[in-house]
Parts: sequence; structure tokens; C-alpha cells
Amino acid sequence: AVVASAGAAASKQGQSDFRPWKQLSPDTPPLPPPPAAATAGGGSDDEVAAANGSSADAAAAVAAASEQGQSDFTAFGDDEPGNAWTLGSKVFHRELGQLLLLLRDTPLAGFAGFLQRAFPGAVLLPPRSPPPFVASLTLDVDKVVAREVARGVPESSPAVKAIFFALCWSLDRLYEGRPIQKFWVLETVARLPYFSYTTVLHLYESLGWWRTPQIRDIHNAEENNELHHLLIMESLGGDCAWFDRFAAQHAAIVYYWLVVLLFVADPALAYNFSLLVEEHAYVTYAEFVEENKEILSQVPPPPIALEYYLTGDLYYFDKFQTGRRGDEPTRRPPCESLLDVFENVRDDELEHIHTMRACQDWWSKRGPSPLPEPERSALGKREDWLKWSER
Repeated sequence: AVVASAGAAASKQGQSDFRPWKQLSPDTPPLPPPPAAATAGGGSDDEVAAANGSSADAAAAVAAASEQGQSDFTAFGDDEPGNAWTLGSKVFHRELGQLLLLLRDTPLAGFAGFLQRAFPGAVLLPPRSPPPFVASLTLDVDKVVAREVARGVPESSPAVKAIFFALCWSLDRLYEGRPIQKFWVLETVARLPYFSYTTVLHLYESLGWWRTPQIRDIHNAEENNELHHLLIMESLGGDCAWFDRFAAQHAAIVYYWLVVLLFVADPALAYNFSLLVEEHAYVTYAEFVEENKEILSQVPPPPIALEYYLTGDLYYFDKFQTGRRGDEPTRRPPCESLLDVFENVRDDELEHIHTMRACQDWWSKRGPSPLPEPERSALGKREDWLKWSER
């Protein structure tokens, strides 16, 4: 009943209004010709004929894709490797096709037809749709804010706080009523600081300035954890809409370079930025779990969650959790339902908070090394190397 009512609500909403993230059903005809009034009232004969032909071209493109075994659009498939031009061209034509389909019912349908003729390689496949139950999931932003206030927002500089609150406000407004899509965007962005940290740390090692590969290893494990959160959200359809992918990926590029510059100028401030983001992610997932327990408990976990939490590289899973004391048992969370999955994601974010706070305090010389004792001695002592070489 929940699934049926969710599907009906989503269908009703899609028919009543247009939004940049509006989903398309697989049987929706692509790029119809302009309305009769428009074709009769303006434009040259050539332009009208070209616009009216765009639907046939699109249908032919869909048929060609179907012959190749493709049934719907996938943003990130198992593509063969290639150079930058090959990979970029594939993504460009896939995303352009999604944009053309998105514009088909708008006043820009004629422009979409022009683009289709200019780029005949555009892949016009209907996009995936999220599972129907996703439309029933809720997230009360006001309650998330209340949780943040109750926990206390970490101290930060005015500039970093301003950027952080602007990011949160934008996400809250753009993704109101769409929590899974919001989580996918959050996880896309949340991975980027770890890329930024390792980029600068690699540079420091290459210049011979500083070398602590154990820190890089921890950040790699953190990024791997966020990657699996991202894959879980993709399995739930978080990346189905062209607008969401466009917004997330462009924001991620900006965020990457912002954190690189922050890390070069003040590593503690860069870690502080991530601490704010992880705090927000933790309270957001906590509220989401509380609001949606009944639905989530009835849905089985996606395969990617089972692989990560039960049978995957558990050594890497343990590695990013530097806040756990040596006498604490190894964390092995259950994964029997989607409720377990989101509780695990929530708890992962709490572990990231501990690690980011430890890194921030260490770089600002206010706390001990974030590395657990076994990691600190993993490379041995340089004094022992020198003694050995003198023998």
C-alpha cells in the first residue's frame, strides 16, 4: 500500500508541475514537436520542419540504443577505460541526451531539437526511476536544525561558517521533500575533501617537505567509506535526475579546489570545514532514521550495503575509525534491512566526526596524533634504520 500510494503521488506531481529534477517514465515519447500554434505563428519553413522532425530522430536514437541492449540511462556504468577525450565524450553525449529529454515538454523544445541535430551522438535513453517507496520518505529540515543546536555547532572561523551555512541552506531549499537525492548530493561532495587532503600531501612528499603516508592511508579509507555511502544512495535512485548530477558534480569540483587552498593555507581550518560537514551529515541521517523507521525496516538492504558492511574489505572499514580506543570491540554493524543500512551510515558519519576533530586538533597543535598506536609505528623508527646502516 505504501509503495502504491507513493507511486501515485509521484505520478500526480510529475503531471502537475515542471521542475528541473522532474523524472521521466521509460515510455514517455522524447522531444515532441512544438505546439501547432507555435509552428503556425513563427519561424521559417525549414525551422518548423526541423523541429517537427526532432521527435522522429529521437525515436530512432532510442531504438538504436535498444538494439545495443541498453534499456535505460545509467550515469555511471561499467565503461571501458579510455583517455580523457574518450571518457569525456561518452559522458557528454549521455548527459546531453538526458538534457534533451528533460527539455522536451518545455518552451525550449525547439532549442532541444537544434541541439539534437548539432550533436547526433546524444544518447536518448529514458532515465532510471527511484524505487516507488522512496517518494514516501521524509526529512524535516527544522528538526535537523534543532538537533544541530542541541549538539552544538563546532567552533570555526566566520568565513568557513558562512560558506558552510550557505551550502546547507541551498541544499535544504533545493531538495526539500527529496531526502535520497539530497543524500546523494551530500555524499558526492563529502568525498572530495579526502581527495584534496591526499593531493596536497602527495605534493608535500614530492617536494620533500613532509611525509606521513599513514595519514594518507586513513584519508583513503575515509573516502572509501563515503564512496560506499554514495553507491547506496545511487542504488536508491539518488542520481536519476540530470539536474542533481549536474549540481552535485559541479559543486564537487568547486569544493575540491576550495579545500585544497584551505589545506595549503591552514590544514586545521580545512579539517574544521569537513568537521562541520560531517556533523551536519550525522544529525541529518539521525533525523531521517527517526522519521522513516517503519518504511525502512520493511525494505531489504541493497546488495552494495551487504557487500560493504558484511563481506567487503573490513580492514579498510576499520581503518578510518581512528576515534575507537584499543580496548573497544571491533565495530561490526548488522545489515538486515534498509533501516540497518541508514543507521550504519549515520554511525559512520559519527566516526568521521571523531577523526576530523582529531586531525584538526593535531595540526593546530592542540591534541595528540590522530593515528592509532599501531599506525604510528608501522614504518618503524628512523633511529633503528640508521643503527642498522652503521653495522
